[in-house]
Amino acid sequence: MATVKDIYNYMDLIAPFNTQEEWDNSGLLVGDKTAEVSKILFALDVTSDIIEQAIDYGAELIITHHPIIFKPVSNVLSDSLIYKLIKNNISIICAHTNYDKAIDGVNDILCNTVGFDTFKKIENTCLNVAEYNLEVPTEVFVNHIKSVLCGTVRHNSINNNIKKVAVCSGSGSDYLELAKEFNCDALLTGDASHHAFLDADEMGILLVAAGHFETEMIAILPLINKIKNQFDISCVLAHQETPIITI
Repeated sequence: MATVKDIYNYMDLIAPFNTQEEWDNSGLLVGDKTAEVSKILFALDVTSDIIEQAIDYGAELIITHHPIIFKPVSNVLSDSLIYKLIKNNISIICAHTNYDKAIDGVNDILCNTVGFDTFKKIENTCLNVAEYNLEVPTEVFVNHIKSVLCGTVRHNSINNNIKKVAVCSGSGSDYLELAKEFNCDALLTGDASHHAFLDADEMGILLVAAGHFETEMIAILPLINKIKNQFDISCVLAHQETPIITI
């Protein structure tokens, strides 16, 4: 039977952990690398509900995109997520920016989902630059993104014809300057602040924020399929919805 270490090593092949950003904390964050694994629960985030689903499913391992540990932990008490994982002998592997950057990773999946004709990775970043063969009006572009990602889309008032697009899943508005350097007509990401939209206006770039959850959750099922093709292990996608309520 496969172990946590076996699964970690395979994930290290398809999305090398040493490619993660300096501020990131991807990898085996909780658990026992020698533990045998018969069931894995996959999710975008670790929450109390996700852990309960793992317990009910009998999973020995949870694999998520967002790390359970970002900031230094000063204690591990009985009401904490980490304590609950350890108590129930559940390990957790998190693949964050390394999976964003990977070939067939989050950003590539987002580009394919949106349907760009071509795209390329920008070295040492979590950014792709994608292109359509023909220009697309802003309204058509934005409505298409809303349709394929099934979420709420926010954007600024720039009304360009869209051909070249910088793409970064999750929170990628910090790449506006780089998008400008690559002469992109738009930046597609998940989250963006008020000031990012103002900056995009000044740069003349369409900034589209299509939802952190929506731009990343699409990459979890393809990861499940990779693991299932490699190991004889039962895998399931957790039930999880965006924590943001739009009225």
